[in-house]
Amino acid sequence: MEKVFIEVLNMGLTATWVVFAVLAVRALCHKAPKSLMVGLWALVGMRLVCPFLMESILSLIPSGSIVTPDILLAEQPSIHTGVAMLNSTVNPIISEHLAPGYSVSAAPTSGASANPMQIIAFVAAVLWIAGMAVMFAYSLGSYLWLRHKVKVSLCYRDNIYFCDSIATPFVFGTIKPRIYLPSGMEEKQMECVIAHERSHLKRKDHWWKTIAFFLLSVYWFHPLLWVSYLLFSRDIERACDERVVREMEPEERKGYAEALVACSLQKRMMFACPLAFGEVGVKNRVKSVLNYKKPAFWIVAVTVVAGAVIAVCFLTNPVSGSKVPDQNADAEWEIISRPNTDGNLLDIGIIGGADGPTDVFINTKGEASVGWLRKQYPEYFDLDMSEGLELYVWQLAGNSYSCGLMSGKESREIAEETEGIRTDLWALRSVTVTEMKLILADYDVTRDEVKIIPHHMPHSSYLNVEAAKDPEGYLKRLEEMFWGEED
Repeated sequence: MEKVFIEVLNMGLTATWVVFAVLAVRALCHKAPKSLMVGLWALVGMRLVCPFLMESILSLIPSGSIVTPDILLAEQPSIHTGVAMLNSTVNPIISEHLAPGYSVSAAPTSGASANPMQIIAFVAAVLWIAGMAVMFAYSLGSYLWLRHKVKVSLCYRDNIYFCDSIATPFVFGTIKPRIYLPSGMEEKQMECVIAHERSHLKRKDHWWKTIAFFLLSVYWFHPLLWVSYLLFSRDIERACDERVVREMEPEERKGYAEALVACSLQKRMMFACPLAFGEVGVKNRVKSVLNYKKPAFWIVAVTVVAGAVIAVCFLTNPVSGSKVPDQNADAEWEIISRPNTDGNLLDIGIIGGADGPTDVFINTKGEASVGWLRKQYPEYFDLDMSEGLELYVWQLAGNSYSCGLMSGKESREIAEETEGIRTDLWALRSVTVTEMKLILADYDVTRDEVKIIPHHMPHSSYLNVEAAKDPEGYLKRLEEMFWGEED
């Protein structure tokens, strides 16, 4: 259940970028045909229902999997938004407070029986299911209520019925939809309403809106999708308005607008009625009807191109990093994703620090590769070594550390410019201890050429009692962690 929720959460979060793109096009191309706008909202729906999408170098989605199922058992939980600054700010907090064994009263405790991330994911999944149940119950209740109201109705012609118990016309039903009209409607208004509702049926809007409400019920926790549903509902209504009035004379459009005002729907009915004539945004719809002009060709062309760009750039995932190390192809490689607490480089893979997971390839014959690290952290392999290296280490939890490396020369220059306030350290891309040992080994430097500096990140609230009580002992333990005990 938790893994299903995480998958849904990921799909909802990545769909956010599509929603923003559609909103931008909707604002810039507000004079475009509303039928095209409805098509743009379909792109949001595709992102929400497709768990597997192809990868593309043109993708503008920062990350196709922000929260991975591994977070439930990770020793150092983290999210991977694809935005380095956001990762480096949020992940240390997550790693500190949601790591296994964390205690809110003091430092992390060993032997804890429950993983905080598992508890949070379970509670979130239960709430998600409960929310869906409420939405589906509301939908079913609305359906039964409307069915009861139109139970006694009189057939006018074809699938058009008169009903005494309703105040506004609407389409009801999905398989065999009917148009219901309030009894006593004026004939002039009635023809306008029938033309509008038939336009809905020709466009299959009674299907699309049902699907849209189903998706809203699944992703009820996402506020932007509520906004999207409301705007989608307005766009399909205005698309039908445009389809009906584009062949009308000005005087006929005036009559259509009067029918809209007369049949305007109360807001509390907005979700209950499937497709009602005067559903939402009546004021703007009246203005659009009275001032309707055929859109210029260039506006239509720009909107179509924008839709194609959104499809290419937001319905694809970014290309993932290569999974093949730049080493001898005959070597036997395996990927292990859990960090080793004792720092052994020969039998352990690496999971990244605040910037997300990094796969390190370990040769089963006993050789470690730094090829992937060179690609992932090129800045660490281009440092000026002429005046030594400074290794900053900050603790996230009991046995969880992150590291950042700077050249001694660069560090002093920055300190002089900022009057000794090291606010620049938060921008360092953090790595684990094991990764840093691989990087230092690649430099082939001696112990004396690297200065280890314990550091407390401003965005971390971890209280290290040991470091406060015995700074020298804590520094010695860090040095042993990187270099081993002195002979």
